[in-house]
Amino acid sequence: MKFKIWILTLIVILCANICFAMENVFSHPETSKNIAKNMPSLKDAVCTFTQEKTIGSTSLKSGGNFKFIKSKGAIFETEYPIKSTVSYTSAQNKQMNEVIMAISNKNYSYLDKNFDLYYMKKNNIWTVGLKPKENSPASTQINTIIVNGQVDIKQIKISTVKNGTTDISFKCGTN
Repeated sequence: MKFKIWILTLIVILCANICFAMENVFSHPETSKNIAKNMPSLKDAVCTFTQEKTIGSTSLKSGGNFKFIKSKGAIFETEYPIKSTVSYTSAQNKQMNEVIMAISNKNYSYLDKNFDLYYMKKNNIWTVGLKPKENSPASTQINTIIVNGQVDIKQIKISTVKNGTTDISFKCGTN
């Protein structure tokens, strides 16, 4: 019994540290120029993803296949619980596509214009935080975006104004 309590306590502490480390990025403001220097060059990727969307006390888990084509954007092919495809490669999803393309191409002019930027790196894991500027069109829909990874992006956490949070994890060949 003591062993189970010890293991449970350890798991809670580890999870709290991971969450704290991700949220802590917002205490590290940074310029886009320094972020670009420290970010790896992201390449085309084919991965699997899991996603958890939380609105209030309701949580929906989904997953499937993810394709990132650097010159075009991202495509999510959800396999469960319902099959669907969302493409961030077109004008239909222009705002999210611009964020994805700006980070992958180290072109921060769009991000500088619309977001306050934050960055930290610890144990070869980089984390970029984005908070919409007050006058940005994104501020009406997004609270924060946190992106982290090593060689590839490993996780994206999006906190929205009206629709809760979305936490997406990626498993790519190099993860």
